[in-house]
Amino acid sequence: MPFLLDLAWRDLRASGRRLWIFVACLVLGVSLVAAGGGLYRQVADALRHDARLIFGGDVEVESPQPLPADALAWMQARGTVSRVIELRTMLRLENGRAQLIELLSADAAYPLYGAVALQPSGTLADTLAQRDGQWGAAVDAALATRLGLKPGDRIDIGDLTLTVRALTVRQPDRSLRADWGAAPVLVAEGALMATGLVQPLSRVEHHHRVRTTEPANAWRDQFIAAFPALDAETRSFDERSDRMAEVLGQIGSGLMLIGFSALFIGGLGVFNSVQAYLQGKLTSLATLRALGLRDGRLAAFVLLQIGLLAVLASAAGALLGMGLALAGAQLAADKLPVTLLLHSLWPPALLALVFGVLTALAFSLPALGRALSVSPAALFRGVEGQALHTPRRARWLTAAVAGATLALLVATLPDTRFGLAFVLTTATLLGVLDLATRGLRRVAARLQHNAALPLPLQLALAGLQQPHSP
Repeated sequence: MPFLLDLAWRDLRASGRRLWIFVACLVLGVSLVAAGGGLYRQVADALRHDARLIFGGDVEVESPQPLPADALAWMQARGTVSRVIELRTMLRLENGRAQLIELLSADAAYPLYGAVALQPSGTLADTLAQRDGQWGAAVDAALATRLGLKPGDRIDIGDLTLTVRALTVRQPDRSLRADWGAAPVLVAEGALMATGLVQPLSRVEHHHRVRTTEPANAWRDQFIAAFPALDAETRSFDERSDRMAEVLGQIGSGLMLIGFSALFIGGLGVFNSVQAYLQGKLTSLATLRALGLRDGRLAAFVLLQIGLLAVLASAAGALLGMGLALAGAQLAADKLPVTLLLHSLWPPALLALVFGVLTALAFSLPALGRALSVSPAALFRGVEGQALHTPRRARWLTAAVAGATLALLVATLPDTRFGLAFVLTTATLLGVLDLATRGLRRVAARLQHNAALPLPLQLALAGLQQPHSP
C-alpha cells in the first residue's frame, strides 16, 4: 500500500491537471451542500437557543377581548405577566405619506425575555412615556429608513399625533414577517387607547405572555382547566418551539436538496472527466498490467488517485461552503434575534465532504471498470474500434456506493419525507430517460432501412443504435 500510495501521488502530480473538471464539479457541489446544511444548522440551533426571546415568554394567552379580572389574577399569582395589545393600522406622515404598521402597546414588564435595543439608547418606559402632553413612539429601524424618519419627527396614528423618540434596533419578539408585512411600532398602552382605534368592532389582539418557573405545558393545562369556557387561545413555548423546528426542518431540507442536486449533476462531470483521464492512460495501465500488476492492485492504484483528489476537492468545497453558510447566517442575524454559533458549521461541512467522496466513487467506478476491461494485448495492437464495457462487478460496486449515498442522504435530511421524495423523483426521472432512450433506438431501428430517407439521415439513425453511443 505505501508503494501504491506513493506511485498514485506522483502520477497524479504529473498528469492530474486533466482532472480539473472533476475538481470543479466536486468543489461546487460540496460547497452548496455544506452551505445549505451549515446555514440550516446555524439558524436552527440559534433559534432553538433564543426561542424564548422570539416567543416572548413561556406561555401566551391570546384573546380578542381583555381577559377577565379573575383569569388575570390567576395568571399573576403563578408568574410574571406582560400584556401586549396588537392591531394593524396606518401610520401617516406630515407630507401625507401613509404606511401599514403593526401597532403594539408595551407595558412595564415588556419584554419578559431579552431587551429592546433603542437608538438613541434609553429605557423603553421613558421613550414611550407622555411628556408635555405628547406621547412617544419607538419605530422599527427598517421602517424608519424606508420612510425617512428620525428621532424628533411627528407621526399620526388614528386620532393621535406622536413623537418619534427612538428607533427600535432590536426587538426580541419581532415578527419574522415584519419585513414584508407590517413593521412594528411600539407605544404605551395609554397612547394606543388615545388613538381611538380600539373600538367594539376593531380587530384587536390581546396577548398575555407569562414567564414562569413551572413547565410551560403544565402551566397551560392548569390554566385551561381553571377557565375552560374562556374565549382565548393558549399556547406554550414548547408547542411553538416544536412547530418552529418542523418548519425550519422543511426549509433546511429544501436548501440541502438544492446542494445535493448540484452535487449529483456534477457527478456527470466527474464521470466524463475520469473517463477521459483513464482513456488517455489506457496504454500506461496496460503496461502496468503486463509488468504483473494485478487488476485488484491496479484498481486500488486508480482508486487511490480518485480518492486523494476527491478528498482534497471536497475539503476545499466544504471550507467554501462554511464561508457561505457563515455569511448567510450573518445576514440572518441582522434580521433575527439569534446568536451565531460557529460550532454548528462543522458537522454539515464534514457530512458534505463524505458526500463528495461517495459521489466521486459512485461516478468513477463505471469508468474505472470500463478502463480495466480492455486487455493489454488489444491495447498494444491499438485501441481504435475496440468496444469498452462495464464489468458486472463494477456495476454492483457502483450500485452499492450509490445506495449508501442515497440512504445517508435520507437519514441526514432534517425532514425524511423530503429525502424519500427526492430519491423517488430521481429514480422516476432516470426511468423516464431510460424509456425515452430505448424508444428512440426502436424508432431509429424501424426508420433506418427506409430507402426514402437520405443517406446522412440513415447513418445518423444507425449511430443511435450503437451500444456505447453517448
